[in-house]
Amino acid sequence: MALHLVPRSLQYFEHVAQLGSIQAASRELGISASAIHRQITAIEDSLGEQLFDRDAKGMTLTSTGYLLLELARDWRLDSARLWSTMLTERGVEQGHIRLAAMDGMVNGFVPELVAEIARVLPRVQVDIKITSPDNAVKEVLNGDVDIAAVVNVAPDDNLWFHWTRDFPLGCIATPSHAVAQRPNIGLSDLIEYPVVFQDSSLAIRKLLEARHSWIFDRTKNSVVVNSIQLMKMLVGSGQYLAVTSELDAEPEIRSGRLKFIPISNEDVFRQKFSVISNLQMPATTVISQVVALCVDILERRTVTVG
Repeated sequence: MALHLVPRSLQYFEHVAQLGSIQAASRELGISASAIHRQITAIEDSLGEQLFDRDAKGMTLTSTGYLLLELARDWRLDSARLWSTMLTERGVEQGHIRLAAMDGMVNGFVPELVAEIARVLPRVQVDIKITSPDNAVKEVLNGDVDIAAVVNVAPDDNLWFHWTRDFPLGCIATPSHAVAQRPNIGLSDLIEYPVVFQDSSLAIRKLLEARHSWIFDRTKNSVVVNSIQLMKMLVGSGQYLAVTSELDAEPEIRSGRLKFIPISNEDVFRQKFSVISNLQMPATTVISQVVALCVDILERRTVTVG
């Protein structure tokens, strides 16, 4: 078990700051809105300052609120760092490790990693959070997760990049689809067919919008989803194409259920995949071992698709 030294009032405050309303924080935490309101009001009364500007659109942090949010994050990180240091000094190879990964990895990398941890570290409990890349990075920086496997992470002096590799974007299709035998395909040709697009919460949508936003207006028949798994299922029906990276569809490509056709547009972004941890956190033996397992699995899987 880990230490939980962050005061409850700061935990409530953080959730309101992240979600923009007391009601949303109440639903997330399973705590009554009135209890959260009392805790925040108590902090404001003690400081003599407002933490939030309140309007019809929700609650946004004041300058004092931003300072308190930094304090809360530092407090959480110090708590996690203390626990990590204690385990390192004890040489403990039990307890639990907290991982963050993306939706596209739940039928490939993640289950293989869990199986490897169970084999190598049978006394370690694994906590896994499937989330967006942006949230995963925030949780690593806050000390809420130990390791994250994510895409397109911006350089940060507080992050340790254990493994990074670029993957080109391409079109995925069933082997029987009309485009499956092409050596490559241009975006203008791709959108002549029904396409499943990722929504704006997912990384590849952001890459495409940066340089190729026109494809979303010119597609004749499209579906927009917020799940890589659902996207791959729809492509697997044989009716749709999708734009993604080889690693996102690695299990399906390896099994032969889907084919990957490179996109011929020269200005298409490549997706950068990384395994990261917090550089300020002492690496326990367990964390180091799990990082090594992550890298080994990804190296083997990328040989398959590379």
